[in-house]
Amino acid sequence: MKIIGFSSLKKTLLAYPSMELLPLSGSLSLGIGRRTCIGTWQAGVYRPCDSEEVPVCGSCQEFNACAICAGTCLKDEKTCLEEHAVYIAMFRPDIFKIGVTKASRLDDRLREQGADVAAVADYVLDGELARRRERELQKRYGIKGTVQHSQKMLVDTELDWAAWDAIKAKMDIHDETKLRYFDLPLWMRPLQVKNMLLGHVIGVKGRLVVLEKDATLYGFDLNHILGAEVFPIRSSTRQISLETS
Repeated sequence: MKIIGFSSLKKTLLAYPSMELLPLSGSLSLGIGRRTCIGTWQAGVYRPCDSEEVPVCGSCQEFNACAICAGTCLKDEKTCLEEHAVYIAMFRPDIFKIGVTKASRLDDRLREQGADVAAVADYVLDGELARRRERELQKRYGIKGTVQHSQKMLVDTELDWAAWDAIKAKMDIHDETKLRYFDLPLWMRPLQVKNMLLGHVIGVKGRLVVLEKDATLYGFDLNHILGAEVFPIRSSTRQISLETS
């Protein structure tokens, strides 16, 4: 079967062709095979694709005008006509970003990214105005709007609460929230693996799945499973390959 999607919120993988949701919980023993394009959805119907361009090929890639909006709507008709939140989030230990999401999706969006603590800088009437406010705050405080996945890997470090308090002293923020992802404290930095999901799931933080096997923690980037053929693995073939790049 081929994995064509995942949800870090529901902790599931979407498998094709069965369209079964595979849980990212308990004990996992999945090998990762050949990857091809994840395909596309058209009018609610899934269209598979075997292109070797991963995770999605140019033909299946959908243009998302809202994702690149900088405060001037790029659509023929604006559709973001609901309240949006402009937020500031911090990732361990002290990496900040200022972003935008629908107010109704604030908690979900923070969890999808793996934020550790966040607060709202402003609520605005629609997405276009939110993007303008986002750019204004990013420029004023020198904070970027993106954090690379590699920067989010310090999951075993303590949060720098002094850095968070300093931001709160500078910005007028409210509705602070702290987010938790793991069933128990992490005792080491997870070793990055690329060829299997093997072990007991400790938690899912954004795209990162943390598993425990033989008292060692392993981390797997869910983007690496998109478009991959997966298969159950036997104990005799359970040789973990570490991510070295």
